[in-house]
Amino acid sequence: MQRSVIALFHNPWPDQLDRPRDRNPARLYRYAIWYKANPRSAEYMKNLLGEHFPESEWINTADQLDWQSSIGNADEVVLLYPDAIGLGFSAMERIILKHKKTWAGVTVLNGRGRQFRQNGATRLGLRSRRLLEWTMLPEMIFLALFLLLTPILWVFDLARGRT
Repeated sequence: MQRSVIALFHNPWPDQLDRPRDRNPARLYRYAIWYKANPRSAEYMKNLLGEHFPESEWINTADQLDWQSSIGNADEVVLLYPDAIGLGFSAMERIILKHKKTWAGVTVLNGRGRQFRQNGATRLGLRSRRLLEWTMLPEMIFLALFLLLTPILWVFDLARGRT
């Protein structure tokens, strides 16, 4: 008996995003998130899928509007993240959990070629990583510490005669 494996490619990112020429913070923020995500193209992900799951059926959610009906028939669902952590995939994951067979597995293949099973623990981990990525919280904390400590260290060096 042959297992039915479908691979869902969803790309919430534009293929190419040029650096904004103006200093609009919203556009600069969007560019920074896109740049850090480094999303792969559909062709790249299709080739990667062929290496890992050659028996699977490729479904691009942008091209095939009835992709949700395919989930209910699959024994295994492979999510193709064009980036490392699947930014923009939260809504899709909820739809897949709702429509898949209760015993069907969900596997993730990301743009870096890493493959892992998706379960409650990995979803929680991805959710926290996505939050950090969207908010740029680590970068903001580092920036605040840098701005706070630089004058203090500069005064300390000035007092010791090291400037």
